Amino acid sequence: MTTQRIQGRVFGEVADEYDRVRPGYPAELAADVLAYAGGPALEVGAGTGKATELFAATGVEVVATEPDPAMAAVLARRTAGRPNVTVTVSAFEEYVPERAFGLLYCAQAWHWVDKEVRWQRAAAALAPGGGLALFWNVDWPADEGVTARLLAAHERFAPHIRPNTGPIGRPIGEEAGAREWAGEMGLPSEFGDLGTRLYRSGRTVSAADYVALLSTQSSYRILAEDVRENLFGTLLDTLGEQVDLNVETALYLARHLP
Repeated sequence: MTTQRIQGRVFGEVADEYDRVRPGYPAELAADVLAYAGGPALEVGAGTGKATELFAATGVEVVATEPDPAMAAVLARRTAGRPNVTVTVSAFEEYVPERAFGLLYCAQAWHWVDKEVRWQRAAAALAPGGGLALFWNVDWPADEGVTARLLAAHERFAPHIRPNTGPIGRPIGEEAGAREWAGEMGLPSEFGDLGTRLYRSGRTVSAADYVALLSTQSSYRILAEDVRENLFGTLLDTLGEQVDLNVETALYLARHLP
């Protein structure tokens, strides 16, 4: 009997590779978040601890929740030397806080949290006036030729997957961007004081590591194995030796109103 895989829980299949190739987050982001709201902090969907490490390095106390045991094992190894980090193997939907938090943050994972309960549980975990910080990395090839080859391979083997080929397009940093985000995400009225930030950077990776990066994304993990192998084999044959990436990190802020 085949076990049905849940798309939001496939990352543990490649936990070590995920930790190796996924990008981290800018130090300025942590500084901006902590200027907006102080700790202690509750992290939702901590993964292998890229954001956990960033915030823990500032000295703030972090309770990091992660539902996948394999991801949580990497997270625990990464933060083993930090007494201000507590790792809890639990989905956020099932976690019962023992105290109120000044900050709740989530890196790259809020879209996986149950839409029916996520805002209610965030409000319950936060002290009045506490801050919510949600952020995501988006990257795409800087070279148009690489983008064309990337799209051609997807059209051949996985036309239903649209790889990232450009920035998110939302007016980050403007009031309109905050309102648009709140509307898209269904942010309830008990949250206000909205804000957004955008951080731009770039990095160069080998073609093999770019393909490995794709392999850690859920849309590729749930492909049939032969389809994934054909797609990735074609990319390795056609992308060249390295891939230059543009990177945007979008941060969305909201406050639990007293």
